[in-house]
Amino acid sequence: MVRQFGSASGYLIFTDLGNRIERAVFGAAGAVENIDVRGSLEIARAIAGYDHEPGVYDELTEFVAERDPKTIAVNYSSWISTADGISHSEYIKLEEILGPKYSQRIVSAENVVTDFLTRRTSREVAAHAEVLALWRQRTLQNLSTIVPGVTRIKDVGGRIYYSAKSRRTASPDARFWINDPEYVFQRGDFFTGGTGGSRIWGNYMDFETDTKIHAYILGEGETTVPESIQYAWDQGKKAQGIMRQQIKVGMTAGECLHAIVSAMEEAGYIYTPFTDVGIEDYKILQKALAHTDKSGFYLDLHAIGNNYNNGDHDMLNRIGPSISDFRRNRWHLVIPENHIFAFEYAVHTNLPERPGFPMSINFSNIQVVTSRGVEWIEPPNEEILLIY
Repeated sequence: MVRQFGSASGYLIFTDLGNRIERAVFGAAGAVENIDVRGSLEIARAIAGYDHEPGVYDELTEFVAERDPKTIAVNYSSWISTADGISHSEYIKLEEILGPKYSQRIVSAENVVTDFLTRRTSREVAAHAEVLALWRQRTLQNLSTIVPGVTRIKDVGGRIYYSAKSRRTASPDARFWINDPEYVFQRGDFFTGGTGGSRIWGNYMDFETDTKIHAYILGEGETTVPESIQYAWDQGKKAQGIMRQQIKVGMTAGECLHAIVSAMEEAGYIYTPFTDVGIEDYKILQKALAHTDKSGFYLDLHAIGNNYNNGDHDMLNRIGPSISDFRRNRWHLVIPENHIFAFEYAVHTNLPERPGFPMSINFSNIQVVTSRGVEWIEPPNEEILLIY
């Protein structure tokens, strides 16, 4: 939590008093402001490693006893590293300070940390929208530089979903047809891309830009996207409108998942719950669509939390309520006001040009859930960009 509280040395204690949250610091405060209770210099020096008299921690023991908390949430967790900041020796020391009575009331702070990292203020939502607009501008600039037969995937980023000329070089994957960084774009390629060299994930207040823009490189004599690809993409676009109506503040992620699956199946789609292992997932969708003209779909509407991102996807950003079959340990989490999430899913459709190998198109854009439902803070997937 150093990125949120600064480099603190000691104990930061936030107490729910009912009408407000009391802030207390015993030691160095880091970047915590508006401190209500500050420990003595003696306890601060003891925490910092100076010699100290026996009983120097009594003031902290008495502070806790005066408030008599029913629950003491401490920053440890077995599955969220962001909430796992206390060392073993520090934990033992804390138990000694609290004594037997209050040590028994210690629980993991992972739920508190989850709420903190996934809630956004209105100003944060507005700032995130600005970051997304910047990302979109830079991505479109990247895509405009593609020269068929010259530009490689690694030059601009991308994943090929369909190619009129090129064959795959590896096993089919639900996430892409071709993903070789050295692959040279060809006419007749349908893909998502444009992120190479312009990723700004994690560089500004940890706002992520998990967005897909779809593009098609026109073949000789073509003026538009082939009918089969356009139909498959339209099936994906239609799905977003159906899903959007099922996501509400106050619902759990599991409830949203059930509502979306029911609505999509009623609309004629086939649910293909994935494992997030691309090659195995492709086998799942192949089997599900083997004898049907219906489109299939999977879900990964994951949370976009406010924590450190290492320049690429960091799984810690998924600790909030996530509507996904392979994030079941998030199903119990409730969708809060201003919940920012990746509206990410894939729709798979059979193509006459590629019998037995359906095309799976990944859709993703960052949106927010408010009391009014899902609101767009960036343009949703609206069309396929044409590259001449």
